[in-house]
Amino acid sequence: MNFINRVVLLFFSIVALAGCVHVPPQNAVSSPADEVQAALSEADIPGDQLLVVIGEGNNTSRVQTYALERVNGKWTSRFTPIPSIIGRNGFAPSGEKREGDGRTPSGLYPLESVFGYAPAVITKMPYRQATEDDIWVDDVNAPDYNTWVKRSESKATSFEDMKLPTHVYRHGIVVGYNRNPIVKGFGSAIFVHVWREEGKTSGGCISFDEDQLVKLIGWLDPARKPMILMGNRSDFASMHKLEKLATAARLAPPDALEQQVRAKLDGVNERIVESYSPDGFFGMAVAVPPSVSASMKEKKSWREGCPIQISDLSYLVLTHWGFDGVPKVGELVVHKKLALPVIKAFSDLYSQKFPIERMDLIEAYDADDDRSMAANNTSAFNCRDVPGRPGVWSNHSYGGAIDINPVQNPYIFVKSDSLNKLGWDGKEEISLFIRHSGFDTSSPVVDFCKAHPTECNVLPPAACLNVKRDLDAAGLIKTDSTTVKAFTNRGFDWGGKWKNDPDYQHFDFDRDILTGKKK
Repeated sequence: MNFINRVVLLFFSIVALAGCVHVPPQNAVSSPADEVQAALSEADIPGDQLLVVIGEGNNTSRVQTYALERVNGKWTSRFTPIPSIIGRNGFAPSGEKREGDGRTPSGLYPLESVFGYAPAVITKMPYRQATEDDIWVDDVNAPDYNTWVKRSESKATSFEDMKLPTHVYRHGIVVGYNRNPIVKGFGSAIFVHVWREEGKTSGGCISFDEDQLVKLIGWLDPARKPMILMGNRSDFASMHKLEKLATAARLAPPDALEQQVRAKLDGVNERIVESYSPDGFFGMAVAVPPSVSASMKEKKSWREGCPIQISDLSYLVLTHWGFDGVPKVGELVVHKKLALPVIKAFSDLYSQKFPIERMDLIEAYDADDDRSMAANNTSAFNCRDVPGRPGVWSNHSYGGAIDINPVQNPYIFVKSDSLNKLGWDGKEEISLFIRHSGFDTSSPVVDFCKAHPTECNVLPPAACLNVKRDLDAAGLIKTDSTTVKAFTNRGFDWGGKWKNDPDYQHFDFDRDILTGKKK
C-alpha cells in the first residue's frame, strides 16, 4: 500500500470513529431476518407484532418462523429465525383448509391467547390453564365447533384434549383461524405449540422448540395486536404487497442425499416425520404410498389375515453410511407409532458413522427372510411367523422389529435334536440347561455354539464367523454400545441380550403398545 492510500485510509478511519461518516463493511450480506423485514416494508399488516411462517413448497412440512415488531413504522426482527414444522400435508391455500385434512391454513390471522399446563406463565397475553376437563371441539356437527369448552358441558363426539399426557401443549398460542365467524368444517384447533420432537409433523398446527416458544409467549403483547402470517412462497407470490416474501430468506437448496430422499417421495402426502441433522442425516416417514402397498400385496409381505393393516404402517426413506464409507439412501416399513423413534435412532447411527451394507424393502427379496439376511439386508416389516414356531406371529408382522446387518449380527440357537440328545426335558430354560451342561458363562448358548458349531443353527449361515462377538468388525453390534442405546433409549429391546436364542441383528418393540393393548 503506498503512502497516499495509507493517509486516505487513516482519514476515513478517524472520521468513522468520530461518528461523522459510516463506512459499511465490504461484502456485507443481509441476514434472512433482514430480508423478511424488508419484504414487509409495503405490506398492510394490522398490529405491531408479527410471526411470519414461510414454507418452501408443497413437498415439505419444514418451515421457518420469523418474529418481528414494528417500531416507528419499520419492521424489526426480535428473534433469530426459528426452525418449525407444520401439518403433515403442508399448507392449505387460502380458503381451502378443511377439517381433518392435515393442512395448516395459509393467510393472516390474529394471535388470540396463550394456554398451558401451569397455573400461570410469564406473558402479557390472556392466559388459560388447561386441565383434564378442557377440550377443543372439532366435531363439525356440534354447536360449539372450534371452541374451548369443558368436557362435562359439551355433547361433542370429537374433540382435542387440551391437557395431553405429553409436553406438546405445555405451552401454546391460539391462532384466530376460523373463529370470527366460525364456519363448520373449515378447520379447528389451530395452535402454535411445542413440537413432540424435531421433525414430527402436526395435524395442522405450527410447532417448534419449547424454549423458543416460551420466549415468544413472554414477548407477545395484546396491546400491540399480534398477528401470524403463514404460507408457502407460492402463496405469498399471489398476495398483494406480499410478493417479495416469495423470494426473501430462501433456504439453501437440499444436498444430493436429501434430493434423493425427496425424489422417492415426490408427490406423496401424509408426511409423518421429516427430520434433518447438521451432520448430513435426512429422513422422512410417510403413510405407505400406493406403489409400495401394491408391491407388499403382490409379494405377500402383507396379506389378508396379518395382525395389522397397511394403514397402520409407515414408509421410511432415510440416509445411512455404507460399508464403503459413502452415504446412501435406504427404505424401511415400520409401524406408524415407531416412525419418529426409528428415524431418530438411525440419525444417531448416522452420527456414529455406523455402517449398514444395504437397506431395501423385503419385497426386493420376494418377502423371503432367508434371502434378505443372506444379502446382509437391513429390514423391518414382514408378515411372517417366528422361525421354528409356525402360527406364532413375529414382531416383524406388527412393524415392530428391525434386523440390522444380519451377516455381522447373527441369530443363534441350539438345534432341538441337539438339546434332546443332551437330555433336555423341554421345560428347563435353555440357557440354564446349557449352563448346567458345562458352559457356566455369561453367554452359555453362544459359548456352547462356539465349541459345537454343528449342534447349532446360525442365521444367516454366512454369519458363522461372527458368532464370536469379541471381533472388531465393521457393522457389528456390540453389547452396551451407542448403537444399541440408539434403540433401547427409545423403548426397543435388543435381541443380543436374549439368553436362550441371542439375535444380535434384532431390535424389538412391545407389540401390545403398538396395538393399543398397553399404554
